[in-house]
Amino acid sequence: MTTMAQINEFDLAFVVDTTGSMASLIAAAQRQMTEMIDALARAAQVDMQLGVVEYRDHPPQDTLVSRTYAFTRDLRAAKKTLTKLQANGGGDGPEAVFAGLVAASHELRWRPHARRVAVLVGDAPPHGVGCGGDGFPRGCPSGETIHSTSAKLEGGNIRLYAIGLTAEVTQSFGLLASLTGGKLFASGQGDAAIGQLQSLLCEEFGQLDFDKRVFDHWTKTPAPAVECIAEVLATTPAQVAAAVSRLACRDLVVA
Repeated sequence: MTTMAQINEFDLAFVVDTTGSMASLIAAAQRQMTEMIDALARAAQVDMQLGVVEYRDHPPQDTLVSRTYAFTRDLRAAKKTLTKLQANGGGDGPEAVFAGLVAASHELRWRPHARRVAVLVGDAPPHGVGCGGDGFPRGCPSGETIHSTSAKLEGGNIRLYAIGLTAEVTQSFGLLASLTGGKLFASGQGDAAIGQLQSLLCEEFGQLDFDKRVFDHWTKTPAPAVECIAEVLATTPAQVAAAVSRLACRDLVVA
């Protein structure tokens, strides 16, 4: 049963390339991700939990394809997980990007009614997208593609944002993000990425008190109507309809 306590749930997962090519970039990326966590924790009154997925490559390029670190509400522990990530291994240019994203979609335990966001951080494109030096030029060994991977994210109601650390990932990361309603940010645009996610949280959770009142009336009324609730709350039907839309997009109410 859906409860009012679930209204402010926010699940955030970082999906991070930890192959050897990230050695000169990983420290800056870790700093950017921890700054994002701190900024988002201040952006709105959310019940935030964080998960991490690191990915490298498929054999024989690497023995580690992906590793998942479970969601936690302990933000300090999550930041520690991020700062302990080490860049090693890998072989050819492209990496197991799809495997990392599918692991985030399927292996992390996303809460049913949380706003769900994944942030992809990497410097190399997926296999099979036309990049030179691809050990799997005919496609990723997992059988995944940009469209099948983004469909899995969309099916899980997960919006993807990407931080591309090199120009080589612009097209693939950009398409993966846009297909889920997200956006690509280039290296050095960390502040813009943080600002985008802060805006998302403010839009989603900036009127929590009002949304809770709408939720209470909507779920306790046998045949709820926007106009009736607006009259009870002494507000406009448009404001109630907007609240219902915010709640319905996370299946908290049936519009």
